[in-house]
Amino acid sequence: MKHHLKCAGAVLLALASVGAGSAGAQTADIKTIVSVGGPPVVLNQNSQLNMAGVFMIGGSTSATVTQNGTNNATGVLQFGGTNSASVGQSGAINLAFVGQTGQSASSAISQLGAINAGTVAQFGTVNNSTILQTGP
Repeated sequence: MKHHLKCAGAVLLALASVGAGSAGAQTADIKTIVSVGGPPVVLNQNSQLNMAGVFMIGGSTSATVTQNGTNNATGVLQFGGTNSASVGQSGAINLAFVGQTGQSASSAISQLGAINAGTVAQFGTVNNSTILQTGP
């Protein structure tokens, strides 16, 4: 068991130090947003490590997440009649997932970085998605 914990710790340390340069302090911005019938969610994150989880339920859901940092991760889940999600990421490592269920679903993921992973799952009558990934 101790071996597994050491390996997990080494992986976390490696992710946190990617592109850090010096051994200075790491900054992190971790947000979880739950919205039931609320207004559109707009989230801007500019730390070295950015993580966002957005869960929305309602008639019309809309989420916009912008992340600029070394490591960025976003997960958006939407359950509504009309769903819209937009994720923009710029960093060394970018991970994004959008899941949408409803009458119509629209999503856009834009990633600029060395390692980019974007996934969209849509379950609606009308579905539209775009993923743009570019390297440095």
